[in-house]
Amino acid sequence: MRILLPSLLVIFAIGLFSVPSAFADAIVTNAPGSSVPGCEETADGCFIPSTVTIDVGGEVTWENNDTAAHTTTSGSAQEGPSGVFDSSLIMAGSSFSHTFDSAGTYDYFCMVHPWMAGTVIVGDTETNTIPEPTSEESMVMAQVT
Repeated sequence: MRILLPSLLVIFAIGLFSVPSAFADAIVTNAPGSSVPGCEETADGCFIPSTVTIDVGGEVTWENNDTAAHTTTSGSAQEGPSGVFDSSLIMAGSSFSHTFDSAGTYDYFCMVHPWMAGTVIVGDTETNTIPEPTSEESMVMAQVT
């Protein structure tokens, strides 16, 4: 019995930490009152935070702490859904999670309240920016112009 209990605790701990998908890499919440226009004009935005950065294979969980139902739909209100993910209605007190398997920038919005918008950046942030030219490249560019 003295060996069994510590062994079970070790097995439980290994199992707990070997299942990373059980925990979100980023949590986004709906701003209170975001079902009424105006949150998009605040510093925090309608989704808090409005931009998250995660690693490839990471998961984002959207929690609806607002009193109204919302969606989390990839794409934009102007161009419509992109088809990458869609939560359907997330009722008050519920949540939706999505795992991102490819690097890139994913815009999303609420189909019920189209002023609500956010962005998920997946992957190394350095790969999402244009690198500065080296001094050699700058000299070549100067000679070309």
